[in-house]
Amino acid sequence: MHDFFTTMVDTKWRWNVLIFVSGFVITWLLFALFYWLVSKLHGDLNDVKTTSLRPCFENVNSFTAAYLFSIETQTTIGYGFRYVTEECPYAVVGVILQNIVGAGLQAALAGLVVAKVRRSKKRSNTLMFSSVVCIVEEDGVYKLVIRIGDMRRSHIIGARVRGHLFRTMRSRDSRNHPVMCFPLEFNGEDGSPWLFMAWPTQLVHTINDKSPFWKISRDDLEREDFELVVILDGIVSTTSTILQTQTSYMACDILWGHRFNTMASRYNSNDSLVVDYSSFNRTHPVAIPECSAYQVSVFRKLGYSIIHRDPENNNPSYFEIRKTKEESPSQSRILHYRHNKAVVSTPSRCANL
Repeated sequence: MHDFFTTMVDTKWRWNVLIFVSGFVITWLLFALFYWLVSKLHGDLNDVKTTSLRPCFENVNSFTAAYLFSIETQTTIGYGFRYVTEECPYAVVGVILQNIVGAGLQAALAGLVVAKVRRSKKRSNTLMFSSVVCIVEEDGVYKLVIRIGDMRRSHIIGARVRGHLFRTMRSRDSRNHPVMCFPLEFNGEDGSPWLFMAWPTQLVHTINDKSPFWKISRDDLEREDFELVVILDGIVSTTSTILQTQTSYMACDILWGHRFNTMASRYNSNDSLVVDYSSFNRTHPVAIPECSAYQVSVFRKLGYSIIHRDPENNNPSYFEIRKTKEESPSQSRILHYRHNKAVVSTPSRCANL
């Protein structure tokens, strides 16, 4: 409650309406009570006048009349049948105070409503994040991919995405450290950090030696306990208001060796591109080694090339590691997976990665 205005903006509309109405009604009642007491103490409410002096308020002889006079004063409707006289200084001071309080209250409550209406909360609900995350390999590089789409025709200007991975770290002595945050960089499909969201696009995080996924394999992913938070910032083109929306993924939401399906699109009678969102979250498996990006880089540094051995059946769990110009196919190592464990096998030995 230290930031009352922000608290009011974040509350539900029914509470905002209640505060809006109550603010005016309560101030009207308080000043009406003040005017009624001034009139009573001055003797203006007596049926028989005890003095020949002018009343503090003309034609204010009851609490109802004082309440109506209070409304006329604060809303600046303009005095007609009831009005203040110069007989009572306290009455004049009360009218001045009510005008000041009324102006401040109206500005505050009107600003609250305008701030509530201008918020882009509903606009952020029209942005769709995919329900799953895919890890694929492109040109020998592991990539983490998220699909995002905008359901509105108005575009988001200057859209950028950043990510944060929250995970518990375990030291060598098996102690759990507090949750640590690792930043992730996301770019568009074209490699630019600025997104063009005229149609559904993909957010790509390159898994390199600076990525927290660098040493995570498929088996590690099944055992990991973390949360990936993805935040999008931009400006709504129609209202020029700042927009921010976010979503999060757990380890179980990440699909290793999957790629998003291509979304069907067509042109309607107006030559406008229509995108079918029914396949927004659909994926299909692709060939990718189940070891980590770090392990793959180690093999390549040693001069080995990783070849998918079963491309026709698209078996994602059977790869051949062959050293170029030094080993024959019979001597090449085979990278395959048994009992959820990555193994490099040769005719003579097996070594765990």
